Amino acid sequence: MVQKKVQGVGALKRVWVVIFLLFLLTVISNADKAIIGFASVPIMDELGLSPEQWGMVGSVFFLLYSISAVTGGALADRFGTRIVIAGMVAVWSLVQFSTIFVTSFWYLLITRIILGAGEGPSYSLAMTAASKWLPKEKLGIGLTLVSVGGPLGVAISAPILMHLILTYGWRSAFVTTGIVGAIWISCWLWLVKEKNNLKNESSVTKDAFDSSTNLSESKFSSILLSKNFILIALCGFATYWSFTIGLNWLPNYLGNVRRLSAEQLQIVVALPWILITISQIVFSAISDRLYRKTKSVVRARVFVLGPVMLAGAVCYFFGTIVSSNFMAITFLSLGLTFGCITLVQGPAILVDLVSKKHQGKIQGWFMAFTSLGGIAGPYVTGFLVENSSNPMTGFHYSFQLCALVLLVFGGLVWVAVRPKKLENTPNILLPKNIQS
Repeated sequence: MVQKKVQGVGALKRVWVVIFLLFLLTVISNADKAIIGFASVPIMDELGLSPEQWGMVGSVFFLLYSISAVTGGALADRFGTRIVIAGMVAVWSLVQFSTIFVTSFWYLLITRIILGAGEGPSYSLAMTAASKWLPKEKLGIGLTLVSVGGPLGVAISAPILMHLILTYGWRSAFVTTGIVGAIWISCWLWLVKEKNNLKNESSVTKDAFDSSTNLSESKFSSILLSKNFILIALCGFATYWSFTIGLNWLPNYLGNVRRLSAEQLQIVVALPWILITISQIVFSAISDRLYRKTKSVVRARVFVLGPVMLAGAVCYFFGTIVSSNFMAITFLSLGLTFGCITLVQGPAILVDLVSKKHQGKIQGWFMAFTSLGGIAGPYVTGFLVENSSNPMTGFHYSFQLCALVLLVFGGLVWVAVRPKKLENTPNILLPKNIQS
């Protein structure tokens, strides 16, 4: 009995070591993504780039992102997440080092494309690895602890990277993140061993998305083409539209349109990412609590995801009509914050769509569809900024369009993502238009 208890404590420690390293993985990944936004002004000045060209710089990052997300998920199912993740981070680090030699627009595009290919599987593989180690009743908060490394990575790195950029030039920031990535690979390979727990796989909940079949035995393609998966993926598309605008354009907007000083920017650019971290922890804790009580993915996950996305849309819209800098920063930060909820709720919902042996693939396909929003958002923003009467008008059109995307897809998920049988879902929890 004592020996089993000691083994249980040891296993639990190993779980949290893995979760901590995956948290650091998302910290590094998002710091890598954020550098381009922090350095937008000096890079545009040095290379003589227009707003539309800068929009292309943000968008091309996701050209191979989708393909690599799917490929990385399939490779992880075949060879294990441990070695695939290590190879992925090695690609990032090499690209970050190579960026110091950028002297032209086309060279910059090439580095962004390769970096996107390397980072494509990062989030889905982190979610897959975490889901293999975590017990199901702690899945929401566990995945959130991994996910919040994303916004925290931006928040923590913002003042550091901004200081490096302002003091030593923008290339120094890329070198720093490349070194950090190399150190992480060593720790990951040393401390983590592959875990295969398919034999302990939990059954899907009684409130499964397709109650007429056993989801763990159903064809993967039928899940991929199902209404539920498509709507969740579209919600992810909206989230990444918002997310990449925050990464690539928000610092530029605050500096060039709202005229914040460099010292103010070092503080303000971290605000939305801190709020995202707090909100993801809070909403995931609420979601897990509801799941423990109801054992229902719809009531615990979907009914959190939809309303929060709609709140993000409202905040983005109000951020474009207020005049004061303080209120604009507050509303835009909240819009970005609430718009990112899919990054934790989406993967948690997908765990109940397919068996664990397919988790790498389904999470990869989710990120593939999601990343399309990262292609659209930055370029559309650059196009609107360059072709509007003035930059402020262009930015405001962009934020309002983002609000519309969040509103439509968040609303669709809230209303339409359902199991085929609703008898276990109380009417009081359903939006009025589907009560009968």
